[in-house]
Amino acid sequence: MSELNPNSGNDVIPAALGNEIELAYGGYDQLKLVMRIMHTAFSSTYGESWNEHQCRSMLSLPGTLLMIASIEKQPCGFAISREIAGEEELLMIAVDPQYQNKGIGMTILNRLITDAVENGTSAMFLEVRSNNPAQSMYQKIGFQKIGLRPAYYTGANKEKFDAITYKKSL
Repeated sequence: MSELNPNSGNDVIPAALGNEIELAYGGYDQLKLVMRIMHTAFSSTYGESWNEHQCRSMLSLPGTLLMIASIEKQPCGFAISREIAGEEELLMIAVDPQYQNKGIGMTILNRLITDAVENGTSAMFLEVRSNNPAQSMYQKIGFQKIGLRPAYYTGANKEKFDAITYKKSL
């Protein structure tokens, strides 16, 4: 993968809310913003959110990128992905609940896909909880179900949910 400069290539994209979504690559100094979004976007029921140490550790690995979406300079979403061996894995994507269902997650994901293609990546992978409504977004973009981890997540009352693996060939 060619090196991406986290301070270049910022995009401004019209959003469904009538405002513009600004996308920019970030680093360790944005982790406080990421954690705020993480804690509001993920329910503690499933234990899906990461702590700041986990995010920092992942960002220290080669090929790992943090993309932050903002509207009117207000961070509203992010994604963490990692390129390895010519493939990209979406590790985490989240949008602040007050901005959900407005195209922000789709915008972030489309930009990640575009950048992966430009860098010669052959496929993108992700895993998602079986009852997560974000699956419709992944399917709309062209991700295909390729695998299953039975009873991977535990919800309320110890209810079990599968993790579904998706792949998009690029």
